[in-house]
Amino acid sequence: MKLHLSISAVIILTLLSGCAKESTSVADRGGEPILFGAAAYNGVETKAFDPSDNTRPNDPRILINVGNAVSLFGVWRATIGDDSVFETLFNNRRLRCNSVILSDPSDPLSFNPENLDSSVWDYDPLEYWKNTGDYCFTAVSPYTTGDASINSAYELKISYRVGSNHDLMVARAYRAEPAGGKDRVELAFKHVTSAVRFLFRTATDQGDKYKLTAFRLENLSPRGTLTIDSRLTAPINFQPSDGVNPAGPDYPLRWAPGAIGVLGTLFEWTADASDPEKTVPYPTDPDDPDDYAQMGWYYMVPHTLDADASVVFSVSYDGQTPVETTINISDLELPAGADTWQPNHVYNYFITVSQSGADIEVVATPWDEVDITTDSITFEG
Repeated sequence: MKLHLSISAVIILTLLSGCAKESTSVADRGGEPILFGAAAYNGVETKAFDPSDNTRPNDPRILINVGNAVSLFGVWRATIGDDSVFETLFNNRRLRCNSVILSDPSDPLSFNPENLDSSVWDYDPLEYWKNTGDYCFTAVSPYTTGDASINSAYELKISYRVGSNHDLMVARAYRAEPAGGKDRVELAFKHVTSAVRFLFRTATDQGDKYKLTAFRLENLSPRGTLTIDSRLTAPINFQPSDGVNPAGPDYPLRWAPGAIGVLGTLFEWTADASDPEKTVPYPTDPDDPDDYAQMGWYYMVPHTLDADASVVFSVSYDGQTPVETTINISDLELPAGADTWQPNHVYNYFITVSQSGADIEVVATPWDEVDITTDSITFEG
């Protein structure tokens, strides 16, 4: 079995513009407010909030929509002699989309998502540029009231719970004043979780004789914490994709699994009258995930898989009693290091069932190269 690992490229988004009440310190801070602009370059490629929805919409309204909000953090740095002095200016400030400018009022998608002027975002109260020093901004989408905070060491800690079913994204920006200008700040987002799904097919065409009756994941980390230094001291570099490393901001994403360790059962499903068994098809087009029975998407904590990490499922054949199968997903015959779910990766586990058992292949594809409704997959062997 082989792993195709093209680390996910990036979502290039840029974020948020504001207008609100004036601060009392305008004169001391140079008189120009810090504003943010939102643009969704190449579409907002993010998966649906409902894990039973197998499509990956590129609807830009996932970000640019009235009422949407992100958490904003910002740290200012000044150099005094040989020392650096830091000040937190934004500490989980809520930036909210107040309006979207449509060219056709009857069409909610009639705006250019790549245009910073396509939407208006506000925060209150305004902060103002200082005439000296450097700024580092970090934004977290979606907005959270308690899962992201800056500690005394200026580390931004973001807590994530598997099962919350939201696509966690982070954006960074660096600005040196006054040489860096005081125009609106652009933030480039990238996914920071791992996206995982399981797809089922039959080995041969036997009609609709195979039925998936139960599914669960075992021994995976249900919680994690992402740590990012909120005090960048140099501009953020953007790296091109080389087929292995992701394109986009090169700042590290430091994930640590939660203290409770792995969870015995995660995402358990059993067919019943309200959610019946799923037919396992023989795919007409093996490159098209729409031709598979699908379980997922799941947004997962990036971590090295536990030795007992497994997918457990039951399949019945031609109405017979379902047979349960357990496949360990940490000890597949893969290259070294392939048992780790990386941030900003999409992992597809292809499971082939037959009367003699089951086989599995895992394929990892770049996040932004995955098609909206059908992944572009290459099979081997």
